[in-house]
Amino acid sequence: MTQLVITLKDQSYLPNIRRIVKSLQGVEKVSVPRKKRLSRYEQSLLDVKEGRVYEAKDVDDLFKQVLG
Repeated sequence: MTQLVITLKDQSYLPNIRRIVKSLQGVEKVSVPRKKRLSRYEQSLLDVKEGRVYEAKDVDDLFKQVLG
């Protein structure tokens, strides 16, 4: 069995590409691998890395930051 890998920059073309490839003679299966979902821990590490973390001295300081 031979495989073909196609890389798309714009995901909006995906349904049309799938339909075209499925219509070709000899194609048995068309599958699209899903993106790996990050665990909550991995998401939190990514938040820290990208600076989406806030620090507060106490609860009052936290409310000031959140409520403005």
